[in-house]
Amino acid sequence: MKTDDFSAEPVAVEQIVTSSPNKAAQWLNSGKLLAYPTESVWGIGCNPFNQSAVEQLLAIKQRPIDKGMIVVTDHIDRIAPLLNTLTSAQRQSIIDSWQMMANQQAQTWLLPLSTELSVPIPYWITGAHNSVAVRVIAHPLIQQLCSQMVSADNPYGFIVSTSCNPSGQPPALSLEEARRYFFSTDKQSPDKQSTDKQSTDELSVDIEAIDKQRSASKQMRYLSGPTLEYQLPSQISDALTGQVIR
Repeated sequence: MKTDDFSAEPVAVEQIVTSSPNKAAQWLNSGKLLAYPTESVWGIGCNPFNQSAVEQLLAIKQRPIDKGMIVVTDHIDRIAPLLNTLTSAQRQSIIDSWQMMANQQAQTWLLPLSTELSVPIPYWITGAHNSVAVRVIAHPLIQQLCSQMVSADNPYGFIVSTSCNPSGQPPALSLEEARRYFFSTDKQSPDKQSTDKQSTDELSVDIEAIDKQRSASKQMRYLSGPTLEYQLPSQISDALTGQVIR
């Protein structure tokens, strides 16, 4: 008598963590969000030319589009058109800040938009500004990732860089912390006891925000590696005035 064989090969679990910049670039180009190590803390990024991915990232960060996003790249030469609008002194100050980093502090600069750009920077990256926040990243792993992102649509090798944390929480310092933040958002669902105390309007807003975060979290992938352990938080400065913004 024939016995049905119910044994089967195990179902492959979708890979969400890699140490390969090439694989991470494939994820970014397919619209995924990526958590990755930076100079001091972990960041979250996406392909800045993919509007849907940026909107997912804004949702998970609860960040308004008008604020704009920081982008990072691997080499100064990739952003030459953005630097060409500056004076030689302004350019040299920026280049020095990226090449030296003697104080172990990541430096981001607000660079004025240029008509020389072969591919315009989209409004969902610049926000309500006539500039774009750019950093040539010092992390070797992310430099490799940025080089993998270079294409006709993204000649600058840009990826978005914002801190890896939900709104109101400290940035993740490790892969484990990043995954705890975003691997599942079920724990963020409001329980009955707490929601009983809320008005209908407040509850509606909470549920909408949770749904957006849960949807975005499903797009999250992870590039494994250590940070560079910079102790100072990243600094943002205006390229035209030299003023420190943050």
